[in-house]
Amino acid sequence: MLVAGCAAMPDERRSTFGIDFRLPEPPKQPGAVVFFVDGVSPTVFLELLDAGRLPNIRKYFVDRGCTIERCVANIPSVTLANETSFVTGLFPGHHGITGINWFDRNRLMTRNYEEVNQKNALDGDYTARTIFEYLPDETTFSLFFQAHRGATKFAENWMSAGPPYFFGWYQFVDRIALWRFDIAAEISRQRGKLPALAVAYLLAPDMEAYRSGVSSEAYRETLVHADAHIGRILRDYEKAGLLKHLILVLVSDHGMTDIRSHWPIEKFLRDEVRLAVAGEGWAEDIPYERRLNYYRKFSCVLTGSGDRYWAIHLRKPRPARDGSGKPEFENWLPRPSPEDLRAYPARDGRRVDLIETLRSQEAVDLVAYRAGPGRVHLVTKKGMAEVTGDGRRSAYRVVRGNDPLSYGDTVPPEMLLGLPHDAQEWLEATADTRYPDLVPQILAYFEAPLVGDLAVFAAPGWDFGDHFKAGHGGLAPEDMFVPLLMAGPGVPHVRHRGPVRAVDVVPTLLDLLGRPVPPNLDGRTLVRHRP
Repeated sequence: MLVAGCAAMPDERRSTFGIDFRLPEPPKQPGAVVFFVDGVSPTVFLELLDAGRLPNIRKYFVDRGCTIERCVANIPSVTLANETSFVTGLFPGHHGITGINWFDRNRLMTRNYEEVNQKNALDGDYTARTIFEYLPDETTFSLFFQAHRGATKFAENWMSAGPPYFFGWYQFVDRIALWRFDIAAEISRQRGKLPALAVAYLLAPDMEAYRSGVSSEAYRETLVHADAHIGRILRDYEKAGLLKHLILVLVSDHGMTDIRSHWPIEKFLRDEVRLAVAGEGWAEDIPYERRLNYYRKFSCVLTGSGDRYWAIHLRKPRPARDGSGKPEFENWLPRPSPEDLRAYPARDGRRVDLIETLRSQEAVDLVAYRAGPGRVHLVTKKGMAEVTGDGRRSAYRVVRGNDPLSYGDTVPPEMLLGLPHDAQEWLEATADTRYPDLVPQILAYFEAPLVGDLAVFAAPGWDFGDHFKAGHGGLAPEDMFVPLLMAGPGVPHVRHRGPVRAVDVVPTLLDLLGRPVPPNLDGRTLVRHRP
């Protein structure tokens, strides 16, 4: 009843927040407002849009600008990796944040951004420049958006949003996040200038999908609610005469898919494979000596996000010094070789082919691991493929089996022979396959120092947890595709299927704001600025 009570009421579709965005004089330069909505299924989103249930998004975005139906998120398709990709324009492997939690085998620490005492450590864990830092001379805002380094003002809303979040009133949390546009309005009036950028984060669709499933009406209602309250903000801007000066963006971090079956991967590796799996993660606030003594007890650390993606971190085995056959391991610095992964010592003395053991499980879609410098192996139930590359151009070839990624019917034959092609070619060639944009992105993923030795992705309908009704983090279109809508000065009025990438938003915004686009980004501008 409480959640239903937060639903969008008819008057909210026409009302405003009552925020006064008026400026002393008309802006000389445009500004950008981004609505970053967590966990939006593009299938459900487009269904609601075409059914007329998202009237404000239609009015302010679709009827005025560009609607891209297929925007590809980043691997892994989980929130904070993709938030960081959004602000940096880089794949997770290139900015280094590979999940909501990760393990650092050098410092022997685990980060978990869902812990209260670690949630704001994100901006200190990567060094890539953010879009806020590309605008150092401008006023910028982050409203509840965790990747915010360089923003003029970050509004976290912990005191106001914490209690409703605790009680599961997620739509109310989103209202609070949008209401904090009053901070942007106040500072804008003081400075007499339109902010260059404001990013607002909405979490309700993601959280409701976990609770109720993507197919539920409760999930649809969160998107209807987001539409109503985004409309309230934009009507306030319209009332102030600023709408024509705003570049508007609506995007998500990842898709969502319904879960039918659970396969708790941690329990499987501990109880059936019999690996020595660490039971908890210790952060850097625990003295290093204690962390050293703790992690030396284990040969395996697991980190997972979205429940459809899991990273497995392993110590390198070594021969027993006493000849007993009891498993022994190096310290955590050396990584195991591919040969080690194929004959990994369990607690009972057996040697286990971890790759084959995982691959054969019904819940597992794909297992990936680094096979050498610039070389990644992808293993599915149909065989093995190899991806190689130098960061800008990637090559793909089948090592074993019959068409492991089911690329044969869609991807041009010349791209399956081990010859390098650029990232844009791979995006366009694989957008209609089961694994969109996998080739360049998985190669980039394994460039990050914090990745596991094995990356495991769930099969359709499965997750690696034990209770959620929806999930994300996998490689399927349902995980990887998100909607992208843009409107405002310089944005063409068009609706098309794409594909584009979520990392394209940063260079596009910089271009539209008349700023230079850095050449080292993984994204590319989708429009060309005309002064």
